[in-house]
Amino acid sequence: MRVLDTVGMCIRHMIKRKLRSSLTILGVMVGTAAIVLMLSLGLAQEAQFGQMMENMQQDMTIINVSAISSWMAWTEDGIVSDAELLLDDYAFEMFMGIPGVRVASPMMRGQVFFRSGRYTMHAWGVTGMRAEALSLMGYDLQEGRLFEDGDGYAAVFGAFGEGNFMEPFRPGNFVWRDRSWEMFSGMEDVETFVDIFNDRIDMSYDQRLMGFGGTGQDDNDEIEIDDDTFRPIRTMPLEVVGLLEPTGDWNVDMGIIMDIDVLHSLNERASISRREQQQEAGHYSAIRGGREEQITYDQGIVRAYDMNDTSRIAAMIREMGFNAQYAGQMITMMREQQQGLQAMLAAIAAVSLFVAALGIANTMIMAVYERTREIGIMKVIGASINDVRRLFLLEAALIGFFGGLFGIGLSLIGSYLLNNADLNLMGMGGDMGWMWGMDAGETQTSLVTPWLCGAALAFSSVIGLLSGYFPARRATKLSALAAIRTE
Repeated sequence: MRVLDTVGMCIRHMIKRKLRSSLTILGVMVGTAAIVLMLSLGLAQEAQFGQMMENMQQDMTIINVSAISSWMAWTEDGIVSDAELLLDDYAFEMFMGIPGVRVASPMMRGQVFFRSGRYTMHAWGVTGMRAEALSLMGYDLQEGRLFEDGDGYAAVFGAFGEGNFMEPFRPGNFVWRDRSWEMFSGMEDVETFVDIFNDRIDMSYDQRLMGFGGTGQDDNDEIEIDDDTFRPIRTMPLEVVGLLEPTGDWNVDMGIIMDIDVLHSLNERASISRREQQQEAGHYSAIRGGREEQITYDQGIVRAYDMNDTSRIAAMIREMGFNAQYAGQMITMMREQQQGLQAMLAAIAAVSLFVAALGIANTMIMAVYERTREIGIMKVIGASINDVRRLFLLEAALIGFFGGLFGIGLSLIGSYLLNNADLNLMGMGGDMGWMWGMDAGETQTSLVTPWLCGAALAFSSVIGLLSGYFPARRATKLSALAAIRTE
């Protein structure tokens, strides 16, 4: 029997039993539409999550690690005890042992004071980092280079760090502008006072370098020192070796990066200087301190090779007892929550398709009973077992195909309504996109792609074939003579 003859017989029988065939196709259509719509919600979310991360303009492979200075731990005897977990060099060696970690480096924060001529900068959050770790952070340079071991008092400025230099403070005549924030916000032609590569820049751990804190300024903006009260300010010449390209992280873009050992030394000197001043002021309870035998850090940075490993690495660091945060953490949490909800909805939709498959099987079994005599005649006039099997399998596949085709059309209509009804389905549609820097046109609740339509059509056809297998097998086992005698 030719394929075209088989197809013609299938279509004629479906038209002859049009009510039953229509209801069966309707069941497949609803199941297919439900599956496609559920998957389209997930595709829309994934597209929006990707857009969110792109809009954040931050490196998704970077994990910020901090110490938990004191935490409560249960011992084996059931006793609560205080335990202290140190973020030291050994901890960062453990981080480097985590699969997928590219670099793990301690970081230190400190406040340093800068002066260039009459302009000053109070840098609250200078970052200390090891030179070998800085080279692996992936920062691009506008100018210069990264600092290296042995550079001494060298620094790399963030893209807008030079905007932190300000004019001298004068009582009654102080107008302050945050030029670095203006530069970070995209304002053009922002005036900066210091050429960080060519102008001399002095730095100190002593805030008197700024021109206040017990000192005054003369008409030439030179620092005056009261030798009876204060020791002379110790300054170090700063060499700016590099200027970074914008990263999107304001801590980096408006900050300054120095060698961690240099910054640690400055922090220690600042601490000793404060204690000495307290002692000179009569606060003899201040104890003169020395260098720590073991350096501990308040925070550090871990960078993964791939952003897909960031969540796993952060979880492993938390299991070690440290805090671990990364830029896309909230997005990752939202994704995990909504993937669970989506899986539940997809399971419900799969039940609908399973019921539709039972409907196809029932329709084909009824077709075998109704066409028993026809099957017997086909066998008597020379139709082979394969012809009979092909007839029923093809009819079942056509029901699945048309059900899937109409189901895709229904899902496209549903997707259009979801996207244009200003719904906040699963927390992602409607006007929620503005929270992540997305325009209204960028947010979608449902996304039906061509490959999803093709997969749904193929899947529904396969469901039809599988549902028609047992009815077709039953038809092939009928005896030709017994089938002819059937009324």
